[in-house]
Amino acid sequence: MSRATAHVDLEAISHNIRALQKLACGSQFMLAVKSNAYGHGLHEVVRTGLEAGVSSFGVLESTAGIDLRAAGVEVPLFAWMHGQDTDFAAAAEARVDLGVQTFWQLEAIAASGAARTPRVHLKIDTGLHRGGADQPRWAEFVTEALRLQSLGKLEVVAAWSHLSDTSHSADLASAALFEAAVEEARSLGAEFELLHLGASAAVIDLPEAHFDLVRVGIAAYGISPFGDRSAADLGLRPAMQLRAPVLDARHGLASIAVGFGDGIQSDPDSGAYMVVDGHVAPVVEVGVDETVVALPSDADGISAGAPCLVFGDGSQGEATAEQWAVWGDTVGDEIVTGLTSRVPRSFSRR
Repeated sequence: MSRATAHVDLEAISHNIRALQKLACGSQFMLAVKSNAYGHGLHEVVRTGLEAGVSSFGVLESTAGIDLRAAGVEVPLFAWMHGQDTDFAAAAEARVDLGVQTFWQLEAIAASGAARTPRVHLKIDTGLHRGGADQPRWAEFVTEALRLQSLGKLEVVAAWSHLSDTSHSADLASAALFEAAVEEARSLGAEFELLHLGASAAVIDLPEAHFDLVRVGIAAYGISPFGDRSAADLGLRPAMQLRAPVLDARHGLASIAVGFGDGIQSDPDSGAYMVVDGHVAPVVEVGVDETVVALPSDADGISAGAPCLVFGDGSQGEATAEQWAVWGDTVGDEIVTGLTSRVPRSFSRR
């Protein structure tokens, strides 16, 4: 090992999925695998999810769904991030359901000439303001979708939205708005196979938002969606460990072969540390390709090639990705997803 490597414990992901499925209370379980499964490896995580009983996957971009179909994945797939160049016909042919958030997306899907009728999920904005039809135009949005359905251009199969996860009361209010929007759409003639609103936080804390399907993302990878409870508090196991070797050690300092060019935080606060050959070593400076740490006085004999744990599950005294998020004033999602492509991934099951 000459530079940083990330190791993914697939059994930890299986454990987390099983624990979260129990909380889903019978709702269908969609595993979000956007951004290369939050940096954990798309195909490896999908195989793990299938073995754990996941019933569908959220892939963000339709190209990832097409890729999974080509790899033999047969369960339902859902993509919801579309640009002007999205090939909606190819997505429909690959049986990738499409989250629709704007009028132009409806029209583009209808005009795509898809040989297979595209299946669409209509999104209502319930307050997060991260896409979806605004409430004053929801009826118009649904009416247009149903008109296009009557022409055989698409099939309306679901309604969905996102929660803000800012507070329990705010999410309850959003769930109520969602239910009201669904009833309005039904009064206009919509017949939904699925309703989905809740993600990781709602699966754990808001059964009122479970509906027919829950979309579980970061919690499945062993990172808490909450600021006041860790993965350990929730009974979840961090799945990723980031390792790097010592490049050089002298004068009480060691340079570690990992930097912000690999995706770690460039300016963590003064509490940041790594574990070098079993010794806690405070971070002094993070550079693009290496990080300097201060070796403790009892860390004799550390030299080039010695192992360093950047983050992991904490079992060897190392920090977790959640702790790095605290140091970097961000969220754990960013720590694992932000690892760059130059960091190779390895995989195992315990």
